[in-house]
Amino acid sequence: MSDLQKQITIISAFSSDKLDMIPVYKSQLLSANKILEKYELYKSDNLIYARWFELKTILNQNKEMVEFLEPRVGDWFYRKAVGFVANNEKEKAVEYLNKALVYDSRNVMVNYELAKISLDSGKIVSSTNRLNRIISQMSPDEEEKLLCQNLIAFAYDKNLLKSMSLINQGKYAYAVEILTELDAYCQGDIYGICNKAVVKKNLDFCKTGIYNDHIAISKKAMEIGRADVAGDFVQNTYDYFQRNRQSITDTTSFEGLVRGVVNSYIGQIKELYSAKNNEARLDLIRKTKELVALVGGEYEADILKTLASLQGTSTPVDMQLDSIEDAAPSEGYAQQYAQYIKDSLSNAQEKVKEIEKQFVPSSENKIPEKSLAVEQTKTKSLRKEIDDKFFESRSFMTVSNYDMALEVLEKANKLAKIDAEKKEVEKMYTSAIREITARRMSAAEYAIFQGDVAKADSLVSITNDLITTYKMQDDYTIVNIMNSYLRVIDQKVCEKKQGEIDVFVYNILDCVRRNDFYKADQLITTAMQVKGSSECRLDKQKVRQLKRQIEKPLEYVSMREGVMGNLENGDTLLFIKTYAELEQFWNDNKLSEMSVEHQPLRRILFNTNNPDLIIKSIEELVKYRLYFGSLEALGALKDMGFKRKHTKDAQKKIGMMMSLDMVNRPDKIRESNRVDDMFKNDKWFKYFYKSYQKYLIRWRKNN
Repeated sequence: MSDLQKQITIISAFSSDKLDMIPVYKSQLLSANKILEKYELYKSDNLIYARWFELKTILNQNKEMVEFLEPRVGDWFYRKAVGFVANNEKEKAVEYLNKALVYDSRNVMVNYELAKISLDSGKIVSSTNRLNRIISQMSPDEEEKLLCQNLIAFAYDKNLLKSMSLINQGKYAYAVEILTELDAYCQGDIYGICNKAVVKKNLDFCKTGIYNDHIAISKKAMEIGRADVAGDFVQNTYDYFQRNRQSITDTTSFEGLVRGVVNSYIGQIKELYSAKNNEARLDLIRKTKELVALVGGEYEADILKTLASLQGTSTPVDMQLDSIEDAAPSEGYAQQYAQYIKDSLSNAQEKVKEIEKQFVPSSENKIPEKSLAVEQTKTKSLRKEIDDKFFESRSFMTVSNYDMALEVLEKANKLAKIDAEKKEVEKMYTSAIREITARRMSAAEYAIFQGDVAKADSLVSITNDLITTYKMQDDYTIVNIMNSYLRVIDQKVCEKKQGEIDVFVYNILDCVRRNDFYKADQLITTAMQVKGSSECRLDKQKVRQLKRQIEKPLEYVSMREGVMGNLENGDTLLFIKTYAELEQFWNDNKLSEMSVEHQPLRRILFNTNNPDLIIKSIEELVKYRLYFGSLEALGALKDMGFKRKHTKDAQKKIGMMMSLDMVNRPDKIRESNRVDDMFKNDKWFKYFYKSYQKYLIRWRKNN
């Protein structure tokens, strides 16, 4: 009963005024019909039958209404949309026009109104495409066809005039949007409405205007001391004129602007010398490096050296590392094939994606838009023999047999008799070599990704040979392909070299942990010789820091070798003197904080296993008033098994001389405290400690 009553309530709510609900009504009628079928078996119950019959009656009545209204819904939506257009409610109008299209996608006037609204929004290309579809595919009558053609012409004139008005107001960015749409429409203008030369001239003028606005804003920012704003605009300006190089021809003011911003940044870097400003300083250094890269050449090299000195890396050690790095030859694809590196690209990866879309086939892009396959379909009517060769060449290209593809084109060239045929063959050659270049360079990039450098070298080399053989080094498209891919490949190689540097850093740190400073120094020298092309900037700052970090340990290791040499030569006096200097050096430079291993004198002497040498050392140490050293030497005798009574006289003598030694009171206090800590509880040094304490009382009385 509840199921039937629910459906009666739903169906009873149908209204002929709510035509936008027709799809919902149809769905609800289906649901109600299923309920009727479900409960047909229970009609023997009078109450259920009454409800069942009521639902069936209401369903039939409303079904007739829906079937009558459904074919007219599209027209109703269209009339509602026209009303919204009259009231300038364009969003509502578009909503209802799109609803009308659901019922009749080929309705001429609905599509016309949508195109009209799109044109008002500046969407010229999509609008004219819709109007062209109406004319070519929707069978409009003569009046409707003329209406669409007039709207296309009106849209062109209106938007061209609007763009020129914006240009006169200096609003170049707004004008560019309109002119770009007009230019795109002009490429497929089938009615001869466009004046392409006027559109292109105004578009180039606008792009130059935007570039000049960028320069003006950057200069103004510099004038008011906002170098950070100017720096951002300089980067944006560079990206803009790189994207629009064919339109913007005069860029002489750009380099001067970069120099101004860089000089300002360097001034700020010099002022940020305190530790708390280190992060801001590093950020400015990074920005400066990015800006000078836009200019390049000697200017960039000079600024990078200046930055190195500001970072505190131009110490004598760093000058040595610089000479090692400079002596290493530059390596990389951009270096090896510099003839193709024409323009600086801040978006080489994006350029490569665009090239692959145009030339390189894939599962998603089976017939690239500028491939030989597409070009072959554009050829004019030629003799069958030549056309067959074109098709054969295209087939070989499909299976990546480039040599055969070019060989077949050579045969087509021999068949060509007249200028028209030779011209078409030449066009096929150009298209084939462009596609081969892009596909081989794409394969080289993938080989680098896989780590197969030898394969990448081979692919780039044979691509270069192909371009040279067919004398296409000056072909703009070829240069653009090579320039973009070489930069991307070179950058990938650069990233791998940076990975090598990082591995070196890890190994150097491992050597430092093991106190193998000579090996660490060798690794640093090797790391500095890792070099990419002129386009590759490797970060070796950590290597340089490690070089400075091991300077003192290296010096210590060298000193230690000299000390041990003196010991081996039996020169006790020189050994004692140099060891004292070594220990002082270790303490002064806090080498314990770097975990530099320092052998105490006690262990060194014990390892000699020579009691006579130890006794001689004790005498020399006492002679030069190195009392704690003499006690270390006594400790070596203890470690060798000597009894304290064997050293009784020496202990007493050292205790007396040490306590009576003339030093200032604070030093004597520190000395006595140290003696307490080290020897008070050591019974082996009992004679020394008693003697020291006895004569210390006398020293206190006298001082």
